[in-house]
Parts: sequence; structure tokens; C-alpha cells
Amino acid sequence: MTAGLPGTGIGGMFYLISALATPLREGYLRMRGRRSRGWRLVAAQTAIASAVLAGMWATGWLLGLAVRASHRVFPSAATLHPGSLLPAVALLFSFGTLAVVLLGVELLRLWVRRRPAREATIDRHQRRRAVAAGARRSRILALVVGAVVAAHARPAAAQGATLATRHLGRADSAFTAGDRPAAEREYAAVLAADPWNSHATYRLAQLHRHDPRVALRLFRRYVALEPSDAWGYMALGDMLARAGRWGAALRCYDDALRLAPGERDAVVGRARTLVRARRTGAAIAAYKGWLAAHPTDAEVKRELAAARVTAAPAITPLVGGSHDSDGNTSLRLGGVAELAAAGPTRLGIRATREQVGDGVTAIGLDELTLRAGARPAGALQIDAEGGATRVDAVGGAGPTLTATGQLRARWRDPMGGPAIDLRARRNLIDASPLLVMNRVVRTEIGAIVEVPVTRGLKLRGIGRTAALSSSFDVNHRTTVAGVVAVAVTPSLELSGQMHEIRYSRPSSAGYFAPRLIQIAQAGSYIELETARSIMLAFDLGAGVQRVAQQGAAVGPWRPALRLYSLIAVPLAPGRELRFELDSDDSGVATESATTADSATTAQWRYLSMQLSLRVALP
Repeated sequence: MTAGLPGTGIGGMFYLISALATPLREGYLRMRGRRSRGWRLVAAQTAIASAVLAGMWATGWLLGLAVRASHRVFPSAATLHPGSLLPAVALLFSFGTLAVVLLGVELLRLWVRRRPAREATIDRHQRRRAVAAGARRSRILALVVGAVVAAHARPAAAQGATLATRHLGRADSAFTAGDRPAAEREYAAVLAADPWNSHATYRLAQLHRHDPRVALRLFRRYVALEPSDAWGYMALGDMLARAGRWGAALRCYDDALRLAPGERDAVVGRARTLVRARRTGAAIAAYKGWLAAHPTDAEVKRELAAARVTAAPAITPLVGGSHDSDGNTSLRLGGVAELAAAGPTRLGIRATREQVGDGVTAIGLDELTLRAGARPAGALQIDAEGGATRVDAVGGAGPTLTATGQLRARWRDPMGGPAIDLRARRNLIDASPLLVMNRVVRTEIGAIVEVPVTRGLKLRGIGRTAALSSSFDVNHRTTVAGVVAVAVTPSLELSGQMHEIRYSRPSSAGYFAPRLIQIAQAGSYIELETARSIMLAFDLGAGVQRVAQQGAAVGPWRPALRLYSLIAVPLAPGRELRFELDSDDSGVATESATTADSATTAQWRYLSMQLSLRVALP
């Protein structure tokens, strides 16, 4: 701007030209019959512009008089040009500056439009393109013009922009340094000052990945702010896949591929989502399509091999056995064969041969079961088995055949909400020769309901009812339990449990059937995975229990312990060795289908082990 001359700055000249052009625009609108704001506003703006121009001319005229007067006082000064040139010079200088700026902006606009758009990856290594206000590349023109006019902006607006920029700088520094609380606080301050800041929205969504509800809301907000950013759709799709919402996740990846065709993160991310959804056939096709154009991508080759192993048929030979405090032993040999599955449903068949003895009597059982596992939705999983168990002839009785099976449906809110586990089963109790010979069959239905109270604190309610039929009688068993569980870490859970078990009547079929059993235990569940992908899981419980015989008072408390452990060791791609151990000192609180209702006394103890090897076929 020209010092001392009001209205001669770039912003002022732009206003004057616009105001003087309003009568022409109003006349054009009237001729075209379009709606206008009326001549009153036009007259007011034209009068203001005319007054500013008159003031500029008067200022230049007064300055000219002052210079001529000073020449009379100081005759040695240079001779002036006839007339006053200051007003004209001021106007010409302002008009020239404005013309240069507008010409530069137009050239920049043409250069930006002609350059090919480039996008930066934000999903693979959590990097974002560095636009301070979080705006799209298409806003560069607005930023340039805003920077030029910023010198004439009001102080309050400049102060607000400086405050948001300062918080954004602090937030990015904390994010880079790994200071999560500080980064969350600063990004929240940025959004409080500028709710449309897409950069802060995306970073805050990344910091809330542990909370699916908040993360999904922020990622959706980012996609709304940046609809042309393919990586925003990828981030949203990945979050939806983690929440088990496969259909919505795949649609997000489709949108990303529409914006960035052939982008690796979109193609591979979509294939990974298909694997999570157990649509391995479609996932394999996607991996193959990528490798056809990029044959050197080692990571995709490994993921393709893993997807093929998951979809391939497999066999699992197994051997197991048990021993209890009453001298009963069992030995089980068999295996499981799984068919190839390209979709969310997997079929298989299980066949076992078991020998049960007590040192005096031995009896054999053969079991054949068809199995099916399906995951029709990310939050729902269904497993079903159906078959029969054949018992060898003993004494004068011939072989018998008993129908067996089970159905289990599990649903869990993908946002970390409630969960329901429903189960129905029918099986032959085979923990001792006496139970097998008396044909003790259990038919049971049950449910487990889990409700989160706060983050990390959950309440579980357990209820089951079973009918125990034998050659002598029919008994009924009911179980109710309450569990308070606290997730200390993602791999460690501590719990307090209270179980109450009741039998409707005594039984002479060979199992312990008191009137009441009460168990109070403190438990912990630990699940670990080593660097070599070895998985270790332990379910421990320690507490006390007391028993009331039929028609008798409740007895004293005594110790009650339980242990279940699983060790899974991957030997090679498609080969996994699994070892399971189940131990209980009462048998009345266990969830195992082979030990529940098999205790013969209140001091009954039990140990079971099983070793299996899963081999995927080529």
C-alpha cells in the first residue's frame, strides 16, 4: 500500500473497483430479469467508493500544496513538475500492484490445475501430507489469496488462526514423540478452535483406535471433510473391518479404489478384509490379481500363502487321555478332516475311538460327528456338530447307538458392547465304565451374557439347565453363576466368580448328585503370543467350595482349584501343533463336556490331556 494515502492498498483498490462495478452488475441483472438486492444497496456502495476516491484525490492535492510551499521556504530544492502528480502516481501504483497480484494468482491457478494430482500415503506408516490447516490440495489457491489479504485482516481473526496453528504444531510434535495424552489434548484444542481441520480430525481418530465408537465417528468426519482422499476411505475401512462390519469395510475400500485405481494399500487392504470375513476365495483372487502386475511383492506373496492355507483342506490327527482320583482312565485316538472352504462356512468330520477303564472293567466307544462352522457376520459365529456315539457290547447287552451333537452361537457387539453365548448339547458321559454302561446322557442348554460396565470392567451371568437320563432315572441339574472380570491388560483378565449348582434328586447311575454345591473362586485368564507366533493361553481358578448332600445341611468350605491351558506351536506354514491340559479338583465347576457331571465324590480330582497336529493339504 502507499503510506499516507487511505484506500490505496491492494484490498482497498479491490473494494473500490468492485463497488464502482455494482451499478453495471445491477443493470445487467435487471435486463436479464434476475433477482437482485435493489438499487439502495448499490447506491450506498457507490457513494462510499466515490467518497474514498475523492478523499484520495484531496490527500494528493494537499500534499502537492505542501511541497510547493516548502519549495518557497527552501529555494535550493529541485524544481517541481507543473501540477500535482502525487494523486495520479498513488492511483497508478496501487492499480499496478493489484494487476500484478491478480495476474500471478491466475498463472498459479493454471499451473496447479495442469499439474497431475499427487496423494501421499497415510495408512501404511501413519503419515499425512503436510498442509498446516489440513485442507485439500485444491484449496491452495484460497490459501495463497488468504495469505496476501491476511495483512489487512482484523486482529481477532489473525489471533485465532495463530492459536489454532500453535496447538497444531504442539499436537504434531507430541504425536511424533509418542506422547499420546498430550497429542490428544492438543488435537482436541485444534478442533475446538477449527472444527473443519481435517488433519487434526485424522490424527485424533488414529489416537482413538482403541475405542471403536470414537474412532469410527472421527474417521467418518474426516471422509466428509476430505471426500477426494482415498486414504481416508482406507483408514475408515480398516476400522470397520476391526469392528467386524465386513460389508461396510469393503464398500470403503471400493470407494478408495475408485479414487486411486491400482493403489497397493487399497488393493491389499481389501484383500485383508476379505480374509477377516472368511471369504478366502475372493481374497486369493485379489492377491493373485495384484501379484500378476507386481510379481516381486514379497509381503503379498506371504499373505497369499497364508490365505491358501486357511482355505485348504486339512487333517488333524489327535491323541488324548484322562485320569481321575477314583482310578478311572481313558485313552482316545482319532482325527478331524476339514474340507476346503472359500467362503465363510467350513465343513468337517470328526472320528474317534476311545477306551475307558477302571482297572477291572474296560469298555470301548466309537464317535462319528459332522461339523460345520460359519461366520455369516462379523459379530456372529455359529458352530454345529451332529453325529452318534456307539458303545461296544458289554456282558449280555449288545452294542448301542446314541445320537449326539451340539450347537453354539456367539454374538459380540463389535463396538465393545454386550456379548451373548448360547449353547445346546447332547452327549454321552464317558468318564468311567460305570457311567458308560448305565448310558448316562446329558441334554443341556445354557447361556452366558456379558455386559461391560466401564472400560475394562465386565459383568457375566451364566445359566444352564440339564437333564441327565440313564438306565435307572432322570435327574435335573441347574447352574447359575456370576462373574466380575477386569481386563488389566489386553492379554490378562482377572475375575471373581460365584457358582451355585443344584441337583433335583440323588442318583445311583454313577455320578455325584448332591442337593447343593457352592463355589467361590478368584480366576485369571492369560493369553500370550511370542515372536515366533507361539500362542499360550491359561485359565486359572483358585477358591473354596462347600457341598450339601440330599436332605442334609451345607458342609464346611474346602479348597477348589481348576486349570485349563492351551499351547499352539506353528511348525511350518499350514502345520500347527496343539497341546491342551484340563485339570479340576471337583469336576462340578468345569465347562468341559467330558468332565461335568462325572464326579463320584465331593473330593474328586481329574486330569485330561490332548495332543493334536493340524496339517493343511496342498
